[in-house]
Amino acid sequence: MTEQRRGLDGDWYTDPGTFAEELDRIFTRAWQLVGHAGQLRNAGDYLTATIGDQGIVVNRLADGSLHAMYNVCQHRGHELVVGDTGSAQSITCPYHAWTYDLDGRLLHARGEQVGEVCVPPVRLEQLAGFLWVNLDDAAPSLADTVPGIEEELLAVAPTAPGRTLTHRRTHLCHANWKIAVENYNECYHCPNVHKAFTRGVVSPESYRIASRGQAIRHSATAPATTGYALAGGGEPYESFFVFPVSSIQCYPGEVLNTFRWVPLAVDRTLLVREWWFDADEPTDEQREIIDLDWDTTVSEDFDLMDSVQRGMRSRGYTPGPLIESTDGVATVHSEDTVPHLHDLVRTALER
Repeated sequence: MTEQRRGLDGDWYTDPGTFAEELDRIFTRAWQLVGHAGQLRNAGDYLTATIGDQGIVVNRLADGSLHAMYNVCQHRGHELVVGDTGSAQSITCPYHAWTYDLDGRLLHARGEQVGEVCVPPVRLEQLAGFLWVNLDDAAPSLADTVPGIEEELLAVAPTAPGRTLTHRRTHLCHANWKIAVENYNECYHCPNVHKAFTRGVVSPESYRIASRGQAIRHSATAPATTGYALAGGGEPYESFFVFPVSSIQCYPGEVLNTFRWVPLAVDRTLLVREWWFDADEPTDEQREIIDLDWDTTVSEDFDLMDSVQRGMRSRGYTPGPLIESTDGVATVHSEDTVPHLHDLVRTALER
């Protein structure tokens, strides 16, 4: 009989040194979701995001192309842009009023001659309209990192490229980022915890989670009677997680939504939950599923993750055996994706 694999030791979730190593060796080298092209409709529109501990800004240039760069003034290090979104024809640092073009080239430094200065660019790619950045110039392309994901997403959400941000909610989790993404990528706890999800969004017997490289795909079908008006019985549910902290979901009824997790400290993670429809404000039917999801499935995990973080500090904790299926595909009765995530972290840290 094959020996069962076990979880990571508690130090992986509580040691500041490990967290610093992850920021350097995972978050500076991985593709991470930051938004959608629908948020940047006009020249000068911009959005900001945090990648690991690095601030970036993405904007639409005058020629219609999209550009990403670090969100930092090259003079004395103040953030160039403050706030989540906005629009400007040039970018002026709030500190000493150095002004940059949208592509990061310095236009003027209050009349001083300081030579050629430019904000370093950041790699930017799209997947079905969603915007992804990578701080590593040498990393493989997004398409090569997660092959087939764009086609699979478009098969269930063909209008994805035309969507825009309709609603956003955030929550500060008092837990390590790995606890958050492990929790997201296993549904072993779903029958016990997420009653609304397993009765009104998906049929639990249909739920499957398959790992393949840097991606983890969740698939299911809706029950005959769904818990919200936009969905019909038997419609598909799909989720596409990309390591380390990004996921695009399509709920039954082509309800497109995303998860982003921002690691703030070894025991603090910001959850960014976003919903993508065709207008800036949700309809009543859209708000029904937004509220249902937040008030049940999402919020039900908050105390669980915080408790696990506290447990990782316990002197009495020894990682137990993980429950895996024989074919490696997780169901609501196994957690095969958890050791897969552990393998990805260990590989990145060369441990």
